[in-house]
Amino acid sequence: MEHRRFSIVPLAACGLLMGLAGASWGAATDPTSGKAPLRIAVAAMISPEETISAYQELMDYIATRLGRPVELKQRRTYQEVNDMLGAGKLDAAILCSGPYVHAKRQYGVELLAVPVINGSPTYRSYVIVPQSSTVASLEELHRKRFAFTDPLSLSGYLYPVYALISRGRQPATFFAKTLFTYSHDNSIEAVAEGVVDGAAVDSLIYDYMQSTNPGLVARTRIVHRSPPFGAQPVGVPKSLDPATKLALQEVFLGLHQDAVGRGILKKLGVEPFIPGDDSLYDSIRKMHQVVEGAKSR
Repeated sequence: MEHRRFSIVPLAACGLLMGLAGASWGAATDPTSGKAPLRIAVAAMISPEETISAYQELMDYIATRLGRPVELKQRRTYQEVNDMLGAGKLDAAILCSGPYVHAKRQYGVELLAVPVINGSPTYRSYVIVPQSSTVASLEELHRKRFAFTDPLSLSGYLYPVYALISRGRQPATFFAKTLFTYSHDNSIEAVAEGVVDGAAVDSLIYDYMQSTNPGLVARTRIVHRSPPFGAQPVGVPKSLDPATKLALQEVFLGLHQDAVGRGILKKLGVEPFIPGDDSLYDSIRKMHQVVEGAKSR
């Protein structure tokens, strides 16, 4: 199975991604309080221009509520964000579920809040194909071209690999060719454009794009849905001071309590954030065990 890196984000957007590494909202320094900026990352579930649109207002809100500037950090891969958390170079990150499990195991990253979407703190992996395809199941993608999102992604990598192993398939030889797109909207576009025959994507991003880019999503269809998994949490480094951790948690958990916060949540497709429970992610850990066990055989 050949893995290739793939990007259909224009070069201008790739340059934007580099710029986002130091992007900030609010003043660079608060001259009154002298407080250092909060550094918050958003995992690249969607491409850079979509991330700015969806999260700019949230960063502004956090800055206003806490009275200190906020710097948004973004990196191309989930591992880079995890490494920044582990090194104490971030104060918080909105993570995908798979990377959160890795970050907790590798660096002791702590759970701060979990989003509730459509009444549940869960989401799924969707396997999608072009609308014109005759493929009707994951099994029928045998010897086809397939797009993963990121090696640490639950919905975009771990789950489809686990599903194949559970069916007695060897993922290394099942597909004719695989590639990594490094964002779920890139994967959706790759399927819609016929660059690949199938892809595994985050259900939340797929549903979000049905409202923001319905023409693109209409050129795809879902052929497989995973069981529900714990939704993408907000994580903080274990070294974060307790006062900052509590203040950040209060902001996330209180977003639904005022009109501005509710407006932000609506744009993000989130109802409230809740404290959450790490056990939400136990099924992901079990999948890791199965996949890692298969690789070691």
